[in-house]
This record gives sequence, C-alpha cells and structure tokens, in this order.
Amino acid sequence: MQTITVSNQKGGPGKTTIALHLAMFLSEQGKRVLFIDLDPQANASKTLKVFHSVSEIVASQLFNQEVVSVEPQERITLIEADEAMADIERAQPQVLAQFKKNVINLSESFDYCVIDTPPTLGLRMTAALLVADHVLAPIELEEYSIDGITKMLKTIFGVKEKWNPDLNFLGMLPNRFNSRSADQKETLTSLIQNYSHLLIRARIGIRTSIPAALKNGVPVWEVKGSSSAREAGKEFQEAFRIIFEKMGGVEQ
Repeated sequence: MQTITVSNQKGGPGKTTIALHLAMFLSEQGKRVLFIDLDPQANASKTLKVFHSVSEIVASQLFNQEVVSVEPQERITLIEADEAMADIERAQPQVLAQFKKNVINLSESFDYCVIDTPPTLGLRMTAALLVADHVLAPIELEEYSIDGITKMLKTIFGVKEKWNPDLNFLGMLPNRFNSRSADQKETLTSLIQNYSHLLIRARIGIRTSIPAALKNGVPVWEVKGSSSAREAGKEFQEAFRIIFEKMGGVEQ
C-alpha cells in the first residue's frame, strides 16, 4: 500500500477537494483505496459516506486501540472523522506509534491510502506525515496563504529528517486559482521563481462545478454537459499526471 497524505497547516487551500479527487481517480483505475479522514470538519466523510463504503472503524480508534484489519469495500473504503479525534491532540505522543502500527496492519488489504489532514499542526497531522510514503501540499495563491509556506515546508521536511526519511514530497499544488486575478498571477510567478523545484507545474482553477460534482459524489471530470467541468477535469488530470510521475506511476 502506498500512502499519500494531503497536508497544509493553513486552512483554505482545498485539501479535501484534492484528496477526494485523488482517491476517486485511483478508485477509477481499479485500485483498492482506503481514505482516512483526520480533518475535524469531516467534509470528506460527509461526501464519501453517501456514495462509498464506510468501515466499522472511526479515525480516533487508529490512535487509541489496535486495529488488526479493515475489509476493503466496493469503491473507496472510508475511515471517517469522529468527534473523539479532538481528544487526540491532548494525548501522549505514544499515540503516534499506535497510529503507525495500525496503518501498517491495514497495508496488506489496500493498494493506496489517502489521508486528509486537519488545518493545524498537531499530533494528527504529524501522524499523517509519519506514515506517508508521499505528501502533497495544496496551496492557495493569496498573500496570507503564501506567508505560511515556509512554516509548512519546515513541518514536512522536519518530519522527513527526524522520523520518516523515505517521505517523498510531491510538491505544492496551486489550487483555487483565479485566472482573472492579477495578484494571483503575480503570486504564481513569484512562486515559480522562488520555489520552482518544490512546485507542481499545474494548477486547479476555482470553479463552481467542482463542489457541485462532489455534492453528487463524483469527480468533476464525470460531470456531463458543462464546459467548466471539462476544463476542471483537464486541470486535475494534468496535475495527477505530474503527481503520479513523481510517484513512479500508478501501480499496475
């Protein structure tokens, strides 16, 4: 099982949207996909509970008890966010080892695991980075979001240096891009100049077709009769082409 953590300790860059589309793309390739929702807003859980399969395990149990196995279900298998996750941030660091052990236990049953993270640094985000093979960082091209990039990169590479040396940073993916905004275009140019080696050279535009698609439990590229959805689909597919190239391809 390859584990992909979608992470940014700043709220607003659309982590959940990216994580859901990534999981749906992998599921469409016939892969057994496990989705772990560690975000307290639980938006991914709301979408996946309606249209996909929910395991008997909830996210907090991965930190505080042994989980031997989860049976893969049809389509995506969800370990949903639950209210008890709030207590994890007040727990002892030993919960990180339990989380890692449980993800290893589940690795024989799935091809891929996608983890959606909370928008704050803490034990849950650290746990998600600790078990990841790959980490993807969506970013929003607004000044207040760009200000947090250095802190975000320090977090990711700090975990890589201390606890997970094999962690593969896939890069920063510009999301919610407004092509009519001169400020966002200027910010993107600045990012290319300063972070070119850490930037995924693709972008996802801000389009109403994307949340509308997720409301109906489908990725945006499956929406028919919408030029907005077609363009969004092309953007996601180009981004995923680069991402999976950095991962060495989708396992056959």
